[in-house]
Amino acid sequence: MKRVLGVLLIAVFVLAGCNGPAQPTAAPPEPRSLLATVIGNLQQLKTFRILIEQIGTPYMFNVTLDQGQTQVVAEMRRAEAQYQTPNILYADTRLSLGGLPPIAVEIFARGKDQWFKLIGSDWLKYVIAEGFDPGQLIQNDSGFPAALSKLKELTYVAQETLDTGEAVYHVKGLAEGQVINNLMFGLLNVTQEVVNVDVYVEKTALLPALLIVTLPNTATDKTPQDTQWRIEVFDVNAAISFSPPAQSTMTVEATAGAQTTVEATKQP
Repeated sequence: MKRVLGVLLIAVFVLAGCNGPAQPTAAPPEPRSLLATVIGNLQQLKTFRILIEQIGTPYMFNVTLDQGQTQVVAEMRRAEAQYQTPNILYADTRLSLGGLPPIAVEIFARGKDQWFKLIGSDWLKYVIAEGFDPGQLIQNDSGFPAALSKLKELTYVAQETLDTGEAVYHVKGLAEGQVINNLMFGLLNVTQEVVNVDVYVEKTALLPALLIVTLPNTATDKTPQDTQWRIEVFDVNAAISFSPPAQSTMTVEATAGAQTTVEATKQP
């Protein structure tokens, strides 16, 4: 019996030696430093895509689609865009006007010049979002940098996995409603003093994978969920996939690091 007990004790010590000491758990990232790194990485990109989905209580805003002759109340539930440095943006949006079924509205902006296009029509050069410049999306104190750097009560939540399979760091904080306006291509005019912002940072590239912006206390009996925007960032440095509006010439990135000139025929 003593011999059996001795053999068991030896086996326990051998196994303990094979397993080695317990590995220390990695310390969570400091959220402010993490977001500063994310901003720097984002500003180095040539292109990226953005998918915006608005869920919960609808957010209504005024828009003009007849070159300023009239304004209508609109709701934007979905938009997919592609940004190209330094100041080019194409967006395919779905707008619901006056409660009617959604219509597709394409928007193109280069600097402060803007065009929009309805299905079956030509591009119209008209400032649909006053003061918007795509460069604001990555400029300091605007767009994504403002949404990330100006968060108050910033806290680290956890390491998580998105439904896309991406491993992310989750941090959250509070911001002024103004931060959402540039992220929505200047179409909105959110003035709410405080919005909740959840940021999901892709762990390997340290780039924003998802932002969720919530307007608190906007739920109603009819729509019991607060107004919320889900802003996904993906396809970083991917080739440009849109065609610019007709103009003399325009240079766009064909692939990251290579350029091509797109010749366009002027519209009558």
